[in-house]
Amino acid sequence: MSPAARFSNPGWLPLVLCAVLFTVAAWSAGARVSPNIDFASSRPVLDLTGSLSPYQAPGSPENDGSRWYLTTVSNQTVRPVTRILLAEQPFDAGFRLLPRRGRAAIRQVATSDADVTVENAHAYGRYAFRITVPPATSAALAIRVDNDDATPRITAWSESAIAAHRAQIEILFAAVAGLIAAALAITAGLAVMTGHAAPRWAALVLLGLLLVQLGSAGMFDAIGVGGVGGPYGIIAMFAGLTLASGFRLADTIAPFETRFPPDVLRWVIIGLVGLSAFAAVGVPAAMLLSELAVIVGTALIAAWLVHEGLAGVRAARVAAPSAAVFAIVTGAAAVSALGGLQSNAAAPGIVGGFAATGAVLLALAIAAGEGIAILPASGATPVPLPDKPRANAASENSEAVAAIGASYQGVFEFDLARELVRLSPEAAALLGLYNGSEVFSAKDWLARVHSDDRAVFREAMERFRAQKGLAFRIEFRAQMENGAWCWFELRATALGHGAAVERYFGLIADVTARKEADAHIPRRGRDSLTGLRTRMSLIEDLEGLGSRLGSATLAVADIDRFKSVHASFGDTGGDSVLCEIAARLIALARGQAEVFRLGGNCFAILFVEAGANALAIGERIVAVLHEPHEWNGRRGFAPASVGVALGREAADAAELIAHAEAGLKKAKREGGATVRLYSPPAPAPRRWDEVELESELRQSLARGEIDLVYQPIVRLADSAVAGFEALLRWNHPERDSVPPSEFIPHAEHTGFVVELGRFALSRATADLAKWQKMFPLSPPLFVSVNVSRRQLRDKNFDRQFAKLIALSGIAPGTLKLELTESAAARAGEDLPEILRRLRGCGASLAIDDFGTGLSTLSQLKDVPFDTVKIDKSFLDGAGPGETEPGVVLRSIVNLSHELGRAVVMEGVETGHDAQRVRELGCEYAQGFYFAEALIRNEVPAFIARHRPDAARESRVAGVGGQP
Repeated sequence: MSPAARFSNPGWLPLVLCAVLFTVAAWSAGARVSPNIDFASSRPVLDLTGSLSPYQAPGSPENDGSRWYLTTVSNQTVRPVTRILLAEQPFDAGFRLLPRRGRAAIRQVATSDADVTVENAHAYGRYAFRITVPPATSAALAIRVDNDDATPRITAWSESAIAAHRAQIEILFAAVAGLIAAALAITAGLAVMTGHAAPRWAALVLLGLLLVQLGSAGMFDAIGVGGVGGPYGIIAMFAGLTLASGFRLADTIAPFETRFPPDVLRWVIIGLVGLSAFAAVGVPAAMLLSELAVIVGTALIAAWLVHEGLAGVRAARVAAPSAAVFAIVTGAAAVSALGGLQSNAAAPGIVGGFAATGAVLLALAIAAGEGIAILPASGATPVPLPDKPRANAASENSEAVAAIGASYQGVFEFDLARELVRLSPEAAALLGLYNGSEVFSAKDWLARVHSDDRAVFREAMERFRAQKGLAFRIEFRAQMENGAWCWFELRATALGHGAAVERYFGLIADVTARKEADAHIPRRGRDSLTGLRTRMSLIEDLEGLGSRLGSATLAVADIDRFKSVHASFGDTGGDSVLCEIAARLIALARGQAEVFRLGGNCFAILFVEAGANALAIGERIVAVLHEPHEWNGRRGFAPASVGVALGREAADAAELIAHAEAGLKKAKREGGATVRLYSPPAPAPRRWDEVELESELRQSLARGEIDLVYQPIVRLADSAVAGFEALLRWNHPERDSVPPSEFIPHAEHTGFVVELGRFALSRATADLAKWQKMFPLSPPLFVSVNVSRRQLRDKNFDRQFAKLIALSGIAPGTLKLELTESAAARAGEDLPEILRRLRGCGASLAIDDFGTGLSTLSQLKDVPFDTVKIDKSFLDGAGPGETEPGVVLRSIVNLSHELGRAVVMEGVETGHDAQRVRELGCEYAQGFYFAEALIRNEVPAFIARHRPDAARESRVAGVGGQP
């Protein structure tokens, strides 16, 4: 039975008291007298550590490994006294060879006096106990402690003192964690917005610092996270990973590889990550080594940044204060953990405050510190001039960079402190390097300089080293990536702090053309303005591909309105635009393609191994050249058309170029500023065989290949849709869309037109019924369907038509039957009677293509047509036999109105046509100006956009426009 059971059972109380007295007597005999702790003392905190004596109950020890300790407490006052018992953490808990399983905690408290009250005090901690001792009482306490030392640290707090202490601790923790979290939010936001390495690593450092703070406060204990290494192991893991992130951040700000071998940092990071993992899983000594590594590592990082800052690295100078603060924090935490500051109650607050200060300083350094936020990761493609002074901030401006690129120049920097040469992407491209900005050591850069010019370059660098602010200009030869030698001009300025010169900063330009022109040496195969290779070079390259021509892709780009740009900007401005276009294409190629100038404002880009969709390549070129050009404060646009051709479709170099230029012409014909891929001309469709055509036509109707499209008919009075003309379309699986002119005459000849007409009427009626229900307009929508002379002669036609109308439920007179003028003229004398029967069945009648057939005007009066559709030829100028434009058209319209017929004008293709027929008094019009023929699924949306109320809202000058 445990001591708790013994003390809590009143029946065992006498025995317990005897045992306690016996134990006390034994201790007294052995000169081990435990002091009596006076709970009524005025001190807010009593340390029970020295009064605790181990107690081993009879039988086996506790199963969970906890231990019992005895102490004696008393209250000699006349009032009850209450104290809160807490188990304090050992100062060296994080500096042990063997990790602790958990934090020291009081699991149970028992008393020898039934009048002494023991209860849980969860308000002050999960393992806090409230002890109330009555007046004039002395009692023994048995305390079971888990995860303790040989002598655990037990404190007894007055309730007012611990309440105030807890409140201060919570406020301090909230303030420290809040500041660190705010700094984390700032750096994480910068990392997301810029995508650069420095804010990303800074955010990881601050995240690790926040996790360390949370772990130290026991946050992960409460949620059961601690791993087999215990809570101190998980804290050591977070600290180690934070240090690893700190090393990467320091390397981004001031690369270690300038002073140390490249692999040193990698092995340091691997060691820290491995050590952190070992600490988390409880490997002996791993936690101790991790804590020692954090102390030494933060000091090394601070020393490195201070050293580099004194050496002239601006970014390191700005980041050094925060690194120094973190070094102080880790040192203070180590001293506190070893018991050095245990007598100072303000020690945790001081350490936490320094941690928050370091976090804020780091966030400020990243956000506002001399471009640190845009530093690249060490070993990655560096951003040009990462730690350049503020005087050079204008080079970050996109317009300034574009201007530098347009002048076929690049940014050059010689860092004297690090002995590094940095080239911007434009400068690197001048040397044939297209992977972005480049960084060379001074030795490697001088190796690229021609041996005859190397002494001149060195002399210039040394001569101006003591003349800060002095600008200079030198010319020298340097080797291109392909091995060729070119002349370069460097215009630079000596910059630095104080009297010392730290770097040379300026622009580098390719002046080979000028140097060769001065020497009267022709530059074979290169354009004198842009430096690009010419058409002859392109042909030579294509011919040199041999069997690899099939994998090549050639894009030809031509500026659409370059004459206008040249006229506006002048000769110099036009040349500048061409140079900028060349620079953009070079940047786009990025070493994966070769750029050529074919002449004038035409360029070519050759991809030997495209590896991508050819149209996507052309679209990227169009997008790059669509951006505006700046010249003397003016902005102009020079979009380009692009033709793309595939090498596998060409037999030789000349044919590939011809194919790309054919694609370019197609892009030009379609309005420009677009890309078109060359495709071989489709073979001419095989002519129909009469027997085959009839067989295919009948099968197509059964297979559902024949369908209707609907040409909108617009009411000119309000520009609203009035109805549609139904048109047959044959979607042949091999011949695509077969026009009606190829199969309707054959169907008319064979009689199959009757079956086609029956299908058209049935489909159009069903569609019209659905649209009238969806859009109950007034007047209702109508649909016109063409009927042939053979349909009218079908003896069952009127009966079938009447049945169709009766079952459909459409509004009377909204299904219009159209008969062409020529068909009406050949229909026979009984045509009026046939048409009257159809009108009696509910049909509306229209004569189509009026004015082009053989009928007379008197026939218009005798035949009961409701609508006259005038052929579009009367809008193109003079009608048939017409000497004065518009006279016959006006006469037909007036005559139709006098006879009570509505007029539909066909073929309206422009706004002028629409205004003209409206002024003539035509009620309706149709044509491409209003809309092309629509498939069935597109009709409801068109009606919704062009119903009468919507048309009134969008009408301009009373004439509807294109949808």
